[in-house]
Amino acid sequence: MKELSKENIENLLGVEIDCSLRDLISNPELLKKIGLEFAIVYNYDSVLSDRIENLKIDCDSIIEGRFFNEVAEIRVFLDGENLNGNIFVENEKCEKKIEMEFLLYPRNGEKEKTGYAEKLKVKKYISYDEDGQAFISYVKPCKLIFKE
Repeated sequence: MKELSKENIENLLGVEIDCSLRDLISNPELLKKIGLEFAIVYNYDSVLSDRIENLKIDCDSIIEGRFFNEVAEIRVFLDGENLNGNIFVENEKCEKKIEMEFLLYPRNGEKEKTGYAEKLKVKKYISYDEDGQAFISYVKPCKLIFKE
């Protein structure tokens, strides 16, 4: 995991961007260009979970956002009055992991509609401490599974 910066996006994801963090997360085309597919966004007044191209991100009401695909994640969060973030990219050191699926609670009448995010696939990455004891070092969302 690295601090979210233009340099780390270029080094870890191979995509050069020339904009602020606020501009990046509010622009679905840029997030798609980086290769991210899904998002879970916690706002002051709502929780959004959908494909990136379907979301309109309001940077003034965001508390935390997770933008992800199977192997990478950009996590942004409100730090005082500023947005900060981290970037995580799976690599060969991440060979030990557990994959799980969780059912998502339908919100705002979603249960009556088709095409809502019904499940969330996550990966739990396993690391070892100095005594050789295993622990979950990171939990990353990987994929939203939609009810068709």
